[in-house]
Amino acid sequence: MMEFTLNVNPDTHAIAFIDQVIENYTNIYNLPYKRELRFVVHELVINAVEAMGKIETCTKKEIQIHVMQSLEEITITVTDEAKGIAESEWDSILQFDLNKLDYSDRGRGLFFVKKMVDHLWFENISETKFLVGISKKIHL
Repeated sequence: MMEFTLNVNPDTHAIAFIDQVIENYTNIYNLPYKRELRFVVHELVINAVEAMGKIETCTKKEIQIHVMQSLEEITITVTDEAKGIAESEWDSILQFDLNKLDYSDRGRGLFFVKKMVDHLWFENISETKFLVGISKKIHL
């Protein structure tokens, strides 16, 4: 079992830092799906940074990345304090239509994340705290 948690400021430095940490982690542990895992975490952190950038006041200006790996599966969650996505929109944001591809469209990231993982979920932890989680079978 391997587990770690990182708390970072919601800025571009955090994106670069997390990219490097996940790259090192996937290389050191020689995980399968390295590129997919790095892409997924990158997208989730970018979404959290963008969401945090849209709110004026925030009690806790940080994003938390939690990684947990067992022999069979890796689970990664990204939590921010930007209220997240309304539950009524959860299904629709994952239904991105590639036939209507418009480069100004938002939401492509989560669509591709969903395709690269075994499970993607959202959780409203509190009125402001929002979690996005993914899991992927790794079979080491």
